[in-house]
Amino acid sequence: MKRTLLLTPLLLLMVSWNSYSASSTIPPTQIKKLTVVSQIIEKNYVPTEETTLVDDVNVATGKNTTTEISITKYDFTYNTVGQMTAVKSYLVENGEPTSTFITTLDIDANNQLNKVLFGENKMSLDLTYDNNRLKSTEFKDLYYDESRVTTITYNKLDLPGEIETVSQPQYSDPEVTKFIFDPNNNVKIVALDSNKTNYTYDSKKYPFAFLPYSFNVSNYLSASELNYTNYVQQNNVIKITDSNFITTIDYTYNNQNLPLTAKVKTVDKSNPTDIVSQYDYEFIYKDLEITE
Repeated sequence: MKRTLLLTPLLLLMVSWNSYSASSTIPPTQIKKLTVVSQIIEKNYVPTEETTLVDDVNVATGKNTTTEISITKYDFTYNTVGQMTAVKSYLVENGEPTSTFITTLDIDANNQLNKVLFGENKMSLDLTYDNNRLKSTEFKDLYYDESRVTTITYNKLDLPGEIETVSQPQYSDPEVTKFIFDPNNNVKIVALDSNKTNYTYDSKKYPFAFLPYSFNVSNYLSASELNYTNYVQQNNVIKITDSNFITTIDYTYNNQNLPLTAKVKTVDKSNPTDIVSQYDYEFIYKDLEITE
């Protein structure tokens, strides 16, 4: 009887230790909150001119007198690990969506982007990788039976230093676009032949910096030449200059230092009072719960 009483605490201790050991070897599920862009609202201020009907043709007779506002909305869809899988864009007319255009991003089992389908699958972008680094892309346009192949050369920072673009059928010589980056690894200069575009940034967070590749909905917010490459823009463009135009972008931000609104204005360098284009952007965010 005494022997049984002595064994009972020992057995309880062993069961307790085994339970602890088993539980300690299984890592707990980690839930991570990821803030993503849910929707962007774009307003394009389109100037209209006075016209007169001459021989059944509207002829402009004066300067811009009024401004029409064209509204485009972009809705974003993500998978369970926070990778973007679709973008739906559409015009808003009389409060209703119209002219819907869907871009689908094909993500493989390793959550790597390998294909982008535009609209009704008549246009596509195939991405080819070498050791998980984007090597080349091929854009196919079945409407015109054309394609464009880009080949990427990387610099010492493992960022795109040059992108060569060849068109098929080849109507012109290959284009080589060169890139220079600032100390924060934001692209500073985009150069094609003698044409250079300069970018200046704020110190806040770029809305799509959570993606593993470059992405934008407007060339005013990021250099579109780098879309889908491994370049990840960190901050927001506040000024763009080239040989003819100056674009300025003014932002408001939320408490996470992410843009809430952006006002974009482009003027002619030779006549700064001449507003060439004007856009407003509104950014709407949501939080995803990512299981790691």
